[in-house]
Amino acid sequence: MVILLSILLLPSLVAVNSPRLKLDFSDETGNRTVFERAEGFATTLRVGSTVYVGGNGVLYQINFDKSPTPVMIKVPGDPKECPGDKLGTCGNYIMILHKFNKTNFLLCGTNWMRPKCWLLFKNELKEFLNEKNITVGRGICPETPQRGFASLVVEERIYSSASNGDKEVLTGYKKGDKLSRLKSHDEWMKDPKFVGMSPLGDLVYVFFRERIAQVNPDVDPWISRIGQVCKNDRGGSRQRLLSKWATFLKARLICSNPADSVLYNRIEDAFIYKTPNDSEGRVYGVFSSNWNGTAVCVYSMKEISDVFGQSAFKGYGGSIPSNPRPGQCVNNTKELPDQVLTVVENNPEMESWIYPIGKRPLIINHQNRFKKIVVDSVLAPNGDVSRILYVAMGDGKVQKVLETGHSAFIIAELTLLKEPALILSMSLDSVRKFLYVTSAKELLRFPLVQCEEYCRSCGGCVQARDPYCGWSNQKKECVQVTHNSENTLQDLKRGDSCPPTEAESSCSLRQANHSGWLVLTFPLKECVPVYLSCPKHSYHAHYFWSFKDSFKELPCSSNDDNCLLSISELSKSDVGSYKCISNERGVKHRHAAFMIKNTGDSSIYLSSAALYSMSIVVIWQCF
Repeated sequence: MVILLSILLLPSLVAVNSPRLKLDFSDETGNRTVFERAEGFATTLRVGSTVYVGGNGVLYQINFDKSPTPVMIKVPGDPKECPGDKLGTCGNYIMILHKFNKTNFLLCGTNWMRPKCWLLFKNELKEFLNEKNITVGRGICPETPQRGFASLVVEERIYSSASNGDKEVLTGYKKGDKLSRLKSHDEWMKDPKFVGMSPLGDLVYVFFRERIAQVNPDVDPWISRIGQVCKNDRGGSRQRLLSKWATFLKARLICSNPADSVLYNRIEDAFIYKTPNDSEGRVYGVFSSNWNGTAVCVYSMKEISDVFGQSAFKGYGGSIPSNPRPGQCVNNTKELPDQVLTVVENNPEMESWIYPIGKRPLIINHQNRFKKIVVDSVLAPNGDVSRILYVAMGDGKVQKVLETGHSAFIIAELTLLKEPALILSMSLDSVRKFLYVTSAKELLRFPLVQCEEYCRSCGGCVQARDPYCGWSNQKKECVQVTHNSENTLQDLKRGDSCPPTEAESSCSLRQANHSGWLVLTFPLKECVPVYLSCPKHSYHAHYFWSFKDSFKELPCSSNDDNCLLSISELSKSDVGSYKCISNERGVKHRHAAFMIKNTGDSSIYLSSAALYSMSIVVIWQCF
């Protein structure tokens, strides 16, 4: 006979790449919207506390401050037969969704392979028409839903990576311009795959990878790029680049690990971390290699600006014009000298490459691919700024990472979605400290501040190295830290600023039953094998068992998520207390406790005092 007892108060997770904690929020419902159907190509826009999600023929409007139930706005389009029917891509998939101006939103859909755009005002749609009263859409929005499509609206100009025949081009459209649509030259980019666009200062930066011809089939044919155009680019002169970008430049982004010579050539996502001084900003990129590894590389905006402003132009042997320099923003690009436009037209690539800060990736993961990234910051009371990365994994989990100099500390791995799924988008509300995550089936809002997750002791709080949290000696709690916090302890570099102590304290998790320990009693017989289980809290700690408060450590059996103690044949000599202890750099916490009792009536009893976590006791009766 086998008796299996499971008290499931904290689900077990598989250890990946050594995050310190693994936290599961998938059961929380208050800040979650589940869509009526899967929206595999959902496009997301957040404006304040309201989130808009574009699906197939529908726009969802959700404000969690009011209700997680979405307002649904139908975007019907013009249903017709289309060549994509057999591929299942016909419909009206919303691919472009942006704030257009102070009063209107812009959304564009595939519209059964006849792309179409609308302006949304007070939940009412009207077609977006050009100067000739023709609906805008074709050449701006893709004809079929596709991953990797990127778009942006800045000062009512629409930037997008649209198709021009069988080629992907960078387009810009602004109603009212004499030359309303600008395009990149076909020769500037080879089979580009765009992953993002972002404005900064006078420029719009675009991130993409492009395919290069390779003779060796073992060499990855992709390389990563950052490109730029000026916001006020209106095209070149009548003689050159009339309907093309007059300021387009591109440079190669290098993400490689010198330690093992692995190149991460394929950019998957990019995020520009902005500061009041544009030159102090950073670019965070997610890259993959053809060997399935992924990495996060970080770049200095100053170095990027220096490369575009000072590097030689690849393949150009003449004297570089300097007043203005090719790619430099000017008042009227139509008046640029022919020599400047010639360099842009024929040699837009920079000779110099852009390397990451520290000349190596910040994070590398070979087991679960990185997909998306956003970056938040926290201002400490002493004026220091900490950056926290949220990196979406291929299985839908999110890693929360502290950037410390040129290294990273993985604070926690978060399970946010109800079931594993590809995360389609992430958005940060840095003011109110929320992370918005979208998958095909759900949208959720996750509070960034989770100080209650850490063990209720100074050591447990400070060792978390979470910039949002610190230990309050006054309240004896792990509390949120802001720029004006007082008398809170933090140590983001080492995590050991608490006063030394030999005392062990209990580690209470967020599922705590604060009325006390859970106590269970089981009648046992001698010669019964017993397995006591203690779920791990910090994956950076050393776990062991203590018997009758002895200093001798009883080691754990091999298990990634639990510290198991095996008593092969229970006897009266095993009667007594068992405690599961973790020791993380001198800070001790008690996670579970059991008592095996001899009642004097030929029976032995087992009592469990597991601290608000999952305990498993497996007992085989012997005959």
